[in-house]
Amino acid sequence: MMPLSYTRRDVYVYGSYLGASLATSLTLTETHPHQRMGIRGCIAFNGIYDWTMFLPHHPINKLPRTRSRDITEDILTQSLDPTFLGFKQQAGMLFEKPGSLFDPFASPCLFFHTPGIHVPQSFTDQVQDIPASKLPVEDITLELLLAAKPSKKHYLTFPPTESTLKIPELLLIHSGPPPLAPSLQRRLQRRKKEYRRNGFRTQAEELAGLMRHSIHQYELKDRKRWDEDLQCLKTWGEEAMRRVQVYDVGPHHEVPELPGDGNQFVEAWLEDRLSRWKR
Repeated sequence: MMPLSYTRRDVYVYGSYLGASLATSLTLTETHPHQRMGIRGCIAFNGIYDWTMFLPHHPINKLPRTRSRDITEDILTQSLDPTFLGFKQQAGMLFEKPGSLFDPFASPCLFFHTPGIHVPQSFTDQVQDIPASKLPVEDITLELLLAAKPSKKHYLTFPPTESTLKIPELLLIHSGPPPLAPSLQRRLQRRKKEYRRNGFRTQAEELAGLMRHSIHQYELKDRKRWDEDLQCLKTWGEEAMRRVQVYDVGPHHEVPELPGDGNQFVEAWLEDRLSRWKR
């Protein structure tokens, strides 16, 4: 498969649903731009990029302590894509143990930041964080230390500084949740603060934000010193936004396939990148 001449051969990976997280992790760990034949980018549809967000004690699943708590619970139970809800319910079947959710190759978001939560004993455990400073010295046991409040989530340098890896071209496609019932929609519109729900959209936006942060914070700071193309950009964020894109194909579809407008967007995205290398 290796090209015989000095021409480049570009590989683009595609994955959907369970395959999307695997395709993304493969691309993140195998994109070496200097290689004549290699992975250059990835297209992922409705992937789960952080499985730890399904755990009950993850911050995204904590309901706000307000009078509108009931409406938040209604949103959680009525607005999930059935396929997404199925992944949440089957996590215990898909993974051998809860700790497996914290593997970056299963949850590629964790290449870019620490989890910020404990590994629970089971997939349904509601872990209660205890500030370590409040533990009486005489009462400290291994169990209490494990239950102590975990360190705050912080960014990781990825790709590693001395690695030849580079953040790839990535297109994250997602469907939206089914529309809310009219009565629930009206109640939601009255709320001043928008509630961030876990779903395919949230998963895609979370990974995209982390990848763009890595490009902006670690890669471009060094490259801008010598790369004339980057010096022409109005903001460093333009390159990050160009390289990592998110596309919404609308409400969920009964058939778990990329809809027509999604296919058209993918074709245009691929043509743009393939033609760039031919120039």
